[in-house]
Amino acid sequence: MSTNEENTTQPAAGSGPEVLRLREQGLNWRVVEGEVMILDDQGATYYAATGAAATLWPMLVAGSTGEALVVRLCDAFGIEADVARRDVAAFLVDLEAHGLLGE
Repeated sequence: MSTNEENTTQPAAGSGPEVLRLREQGLNWRVVEGEVMILDDQGATYYAATGAAATLWPMLVAGSTGEALVVRLCDAFGIEADVARRDVAAFLVDLEAHGLLGE
């Protein structure tokens, strides 16, 4: 598996929208036929991301704002922004609950 790419660019406090990114340590992942296979070394847990989650995963590896994630879902799936916002929010809550988001 490939390890996630490091991207340590962070905006200064109060300088703009929060940049969201995946935890940099202990996450290994690979895209296979449109599915993101993820191994969390810290928790020895395997996850699979498909559909919208697989679409957003690379953006979270690089670092992205929540609104950019919403725009990506709208573009990729032709959905309304309010639906995309709910989906992004739910995905981020799930990532946070599993300790996959960075600080």
